[in-house]
Amino acid sequence: MNNYCIVERDSHEFHAGSKARNDVGQILTDQGWTALPVHRSRGKGIPDKLKMAAVTWMDWRKVCRTVGQGDTLLVQYPLDMYPKVSRVAIPFLRKMREKGVQLIFLIHDLDSLRGIENNGERQFLETADVLIAHNQVMAEYLCERGYGDKAIRTLGLFDYLSEEACPACNTGDPREVVVAGNLRPDKAGYVYRLGQLDSKVRFRLYGLNYQEGAPQAGVKYCGQYPPEQLPQVLRGGFGLVWDGDEIQSCSGVYGSYLRYNNPHKTSLYLACGLPVIVWDQSAIAEYVVEHHLGLAVRSLEELPRRLQRMDRAEYAALCQGAAEMGERLRRGDMLRRALRGHLPPKDEVSE
Repeated sequence: MNNYCIVERDSHEFHAGSKARNDVGQILTDQGWTALPVHRSRGKGIPDKLKMAAVTWMDWRKVCRTVGQGDTLLVQYPLDMYPKVSRVAIPFLRKMREKGVQLIFLIHDLDSLRGIENNGERQFLETADVLIAHNQVMAEYLCERGYGDKAIRTLGLFDYLSEEACPACNTGDPREVVVAGNLRPDKAGYVYRLGQLDSKVRFRLYGLNYQEGAPQAGVKYCGQYPPEQLPQVLRGGFGLVWDGDEIQSCSGVYGSYLRYNNPHKTSLYLACGLPVIVWDQSAIAEYVVEHHLGLAVRSLEELPRRLQRMDRAEYAALCQGAAEMGERLRRGDMLRRALRGHLPPKDEVSE
């Protein structure tokens, strides 16, 4: 019986998506899993899509021929390609399951949570034996969608691999708040309203698609960097996990999605030793508070008061929690814990 994992071709885009996928592949291959490479989709035109459909068919035919009865195959869902092209893999997944391959799906995103249906999500997930959800809220959602017959495990947080010790990102000032990620106005419109807050709280923005306009008091744009470089450049006292148009709440499609997912930027901040600030209605809020990793707030308007009143002991405790969790994330402990039973006993990790 062998363990295999699908590994897609690397991406060099300036966002955290490829970092999360690459880390999963690295953790598994380090633990002895065999990587089976498939191609990512590139290009936008119909000829490119037709070409990728043929390439995808050949990739998955090879996977299907390689993996046999009693083996385990881990797939990162959704596949990193055009949704319609990705469906080429479904018959091969069904065939592998029929011949006794155990299929584990590690979920990165679920379009159904954004109201997008008929994209192949159900056909993919129905082939799985094991689903790894972000958290308990997502696990319950999967049960409600009819996947209760699967073994559903939770990740807790995404890992953020780094061979280096905790970088010197924490300035020790809780009033310096880092915002990292896609700063596109329709996704993170709130960043263009941060100047409305008390300027005693200072925000440092890192990411792509920032639309520079009139200067905002207390807000500084610091540029965009690949996710692998961010730990060397981030500087602040907290990392902010927020989405949507408003500072009063996380709103819109992207804001509502926080009720179910674990944003990868949370792991980035913690891997950098930064405690986090999250929306108190987000799925990750309970985990953050329970493990002393940061603050949960209903509105960003609370921040000036909360941070001004925070004493050194309280902040030091949050920094300690972030540093300890960051060490686990940099080692890849979260995925290894979720895959207990598929790793040698000596590689199991504690809660």
